[in-house]
Amino acid sequence: MRILIVLIVSALLSACRSGVRPDLPEASTAVLPKVQIVERIVYVKIPERLTKQEAVPEGPIAQCFDVAAARRAVIERQNARAAEIATIEGTEVKP
Repeated sequence: MRILIVLIVSALLSACRSGVRPDLPEASTAVLPKVQIVERIVYVKIPERLTKQEAVPEGPIAQCFDVAAARRAVIERQNARAAEIATIEGTEVKP
């Protein structure tokens, strides 16, 4: 019974608020759109020849010195590529 009384009272109270006007500004003056200029920077792509993977030389223990020399050559090539990428990286494309 109490629930019924609460529902009736809340319905009556909510119906009484129809005459209240909100304190909102006019819709036309709330926000005026402005043009925003956005800079888009395009960077130079890194060529695929500089990002390709190289196989790591492997071999038996008898060829240890040959494998070590081949691995050193791979490391030197990768370091040369990294240095070339470092010179290209971060440069902007000129329109």
